[in-house]
Amino acid sequence: MDTLPIRLRIAAYPVSLILRLFRWTNRCQIIGFEEYRERLARGEHVLIAFWHNQGLFMPFVWFGRPGGIKLIVSRSKDGDLISSLLLWFGIDNIRGSSSRGSTAALKELLRLDRKNTDSIVFTPDGPKGPIYKVKDGIGYLATTSKKPLYLQSVCCTKAKELSSWDKFRIPLPFGLATWTCSPGLYLSGRPELTLQEAGTLIEDGLNTVNRIAEALAAGQITKKEAGALLDPNNLPWFPYSKPAILHESKC
Repeated sequence: MDTLPIRLRIAAYPVSLILRLFRWTNRCQIIGFEEYRERLARGEHVLIAFWHNQGLFMPFVWFGRPGGIKLIVSRSKDGDLISSLLLWFGIDNIRGSSSRGSTAALKELLRLDRKNTDSIVFTPDGPKGPIYKVKDGIGYLATTSKKPLYLQSVCCTKAKELSSWDKFRIPLPFGLATWTCSPGLYLSGRPELTLQEAGTLIEDGLNTVNRIAEALAAGQITKKEAGALLDPNNLPWFPYSKPAILHESKC
């Protein structure tokens, strides 16, 4: 984790309080997180992915221990601000991006994954897009890690959408915040799965949990229907919701 200027850490503190205030003034519904929470309660480590524009409200569904999670953040001034803010939610950072420090960041992610002392979270389309497109390095991490991958989304009925490349969303108070989470996906140990196919699977899965969150927030589906759509035995999650069975070759 990079050392951040004290002034940035101090400046980020009131922002973290404002976000917590917005969280407390929103009605909330959290769907599909049971398996994820159980793993974290047992002290297990996981991979987590969500789209870049939803980052401000995602710290509220980290249910693990403070400091037990690492997020890849770009080497930029914006990255400094984000890193400082995340520290107040118990989330450490790894600095890198698709354009600056990407190789070093991926190597650090792989090292941490093998070490298995932390959960790892990433935004597959960050930090510069294109929006809702998964980077190649993410597919490599997902297919080499033995950790389950959880795809998450949040939809806020009251939010300001910026004109940035990712249409970044700033949640506002007095609305409804809906979080959704896929079953844990196991992409390692599947030689038939190419990196491109893994990236497409992650991309489609993130768009699926996003659509479910939006439909649930709009009242187009019920919580029961949302839960059925997130069932690990249903497509598109199955068969990746079950660890791959490795067969030993016979000599």
